[in-house]
Amino acid sequence: MPRYALGIDGGGSKCDAALVDERGAVVGWGRGGPTHVYYDPPEVIDASYVEAVTAALEGCHGAEVWVAGLLPDGPPREAVLARTSHLCHLPANEVDTAFASAQERWGLIVLAGTGSFVHGRTLDGGDLHLGGRGPILDDYGSAYQIGLLGLRAAFASDWTEARRTSLAEAIPEALEVHNLGRVFDLVYVEGLGRRQIAALAEVVDAEAEQGDDIAAQCLERAADELAEVAVEVIRELEIESLAFPLIRIGSVAQQSRIWWRRLEQDLLEVAPELRPLTPAVTPAVGAALLALRQMGVQWTPDLLARAGETAAQVMPGVD
Repeated sequence: MPRYALGIDGGGSKCDAALVDERGAVVGWGRGGPTHVYYDPPEVIDASYVEAVTAALEGCHGAEVWVAGLLPDGPPREAVLARTSHLCHLPANEVDTAFASAQERWGLIVLAGTGSFVHGRTLDGGDLHLGGRGPILDDYGSAYQIGLLGLRAAFASDWTEARRTSLAEAIPEALEVHNLGRVFDLVYVEGLGRRQIAALAEVVDAEAEQGDDIAAQCLERAADELAEVAVEVIRELEIESLAFPLIRIGSVAQQSRIWWRRLEQDLLEVAPELRPLTPAVTPAVGAALLALRQMGVQWTPDLLARAGETAAQVMPGVD
């Protein structure tokens, strides 16, 4: 009977699922919508998981499947069971999958996507997790914070010449309205949501790359705030002098050049031996690697290389 590993990575904006065979080859992939319990109703969350796992398991019927990552009871689990002969589930959180995607067992994870957190793990297994409690209480340096800073900068653009920014035109265009007055209505009357504000981080990043100083300042300010959290983790775990891996996870951390450069500079001042690292595979594939290990499959260099190569073929352009 064929055996497969199914890795699931659910987040505030999307849910990814990756199917990997015992040789480490990615043979299936699917993406669904958001899965955040604070911002989406249960039926939306269930549908997101079902969409992702159904696409990943397409053509895989009657096999034994080992799952790593969150797989809620109800429709998501039923969608997997409908396509398998036997299901084994290994609960794994986003910290576990992040380390697995980087193929590291310790170090510092800086996650910045829609939300954010910092997690440090020492060689002897000590853990410290800071952040991740949403846009009001936490999420320093996240896409949400960048989007909010961009909105504020746009509305201050006509205050003085020093505050002039192209965001005043770019943000209404991105929101498909004619001017900042309509943006005001979207925010206060129609209730612009967390994901919509976070999506504006891409606009801020694009304008910064085009040379807008105010947009660049928004990115750098956000990076500085999450760097402060990371410095607390580094000092609390007493790893300042160690050559630990600095693992970047999430759309902001992996896609914003200006943001990442600033955060890296901030942390190098405190921990000059750190090793910046971009994971070889996505967290969903990392979760599948965890499932393979649970199956008794060793992570050989050939297997890990195959996972990276096939992921690029099956999941082109996936962040």
